[in-house]
Amino acid sequence: MVRAVTPLFYYGLENRLAGYVCDQSVSPLLEIARPLLLVGQSGVGKTALALHLAQRIGIDSIWDRLTDPGDSGSPDDDDLRRSDTASGKTSPTSTTTSKVLSSRVLYQPAVDFAREFASSIDSKDMPRLRKKLDEACVWVIDDLHLIADKTPAQEELAARLEARDAAGRITIVTCRRLPSEIRGLRPPLVSRTLPGLTVELRPPEGETRKAIIRELVLAHLPDADPDTWSLLDGGLQSCVTVRELEAGVKQVAMWCRMNDAPVCPEALQSVVGDSDKTEKISIKSITSAVARQLGVKSSEMRSGSRRQNIVRARSLAMWLSRKLTDSSLTHIGDAFGGRDHSTVLHAIRKMEASFDDDADLRRAADQISERLAG
Repeated sequence: MVRAVTPLFYYGLENRLAGYVCDQSVSPLLEIARPLLLVGQSGVGKTALALHLAQRIGIDSIWDRLTDPGDSGSPDDDDLRRSDTASGKTSPTSTTTSKVLSSRVLYQPAVDFAREFASSIDSKDMPRLRKKLDEACVWVIDDLHLIADKTPAQEELAARLEARDAAGRITIVTCRRLPSEIRGLRPPLVSRTLPGLTVELRPPEGETRKAIIRELVLAHLPDADPDTWSLLDGGLQSCVTVRELEAGVKQVAMWCRMNDAPVCPEALQSVVGDSDKTEKISIKSITSAVARQLGVKSSEMRSGSRRQNIVRARSLAMWLSRKLTDSSLTHIGDAFGGRDHSTVLHAIRKMEASFDDDADLRRAADQISERLAG
């Protein structure tokens, strides 16, 4: 069964846990999801789902305050009640949602939190920042992995998560992988993100994928024949995210308009052809990318040079070759001057160990990987 949680997030069997969380009332989430950690690759819907859940929790808390006879409410709540009555509105949530929800739900990309933290340190304004973070009904921290090189901000974030947990407030964190798998994230922060509820999001499959393609076709190819849905489902790549599916449908729509033609195998080939080009990552392309990133020559990386900057670049290229291609250790060694497999293995292990202490190197590896992946 496929369900639409929001116009931006559909789920089926591949994301059953996410669907279950969305279908539950707010109370169980408040008990077990402190924090709620959403994990998945870019484009699977982490941010959309986080904001949907945050708004649900925020609205629920507003409704509780307005309907609880024992709660006198804040001055803001009183003003909103008077505003609704004066305007003749019958629903207290109609104005409240738009005016108060922003004060109950705090959304911050992790890099913005780190930037605000640094600014508050410089201006000696930490008490104000901590009060804002601790008292927000729901706090969404997006893309935690992007502050792997910001240790002081990580320490402050860990302290705020602990304070919010003690106060019974929910925090929703999104991350590309489990925090324990992100090099550079410190143990105190990792230990504060994992005890709650962790939900892994996967790219859509089967009926979910078909439902999403149908919605995308209606949005971008409204005049297309219904048979187009199955044609696109069979023609577009499998195991891709919603973001990639949307990009594919948009490209097909553009081809059809440009050629004044219906959806056809030629239109699909315009997408599949580009995908094939980005899919095939070679050791040669990795070597070139590393050389450009680190400012060395590809020929030097294949030579016997033992200069530190060359060894560092060569080891990074070997690590990326192992990660991004199906090449064996022997094949990788042959591509770098005929080195044997044990030398390649040693270089890869040494590079992995270096990531723990060298955030710049880790960041360079991530940037090269993303660039090669298109």
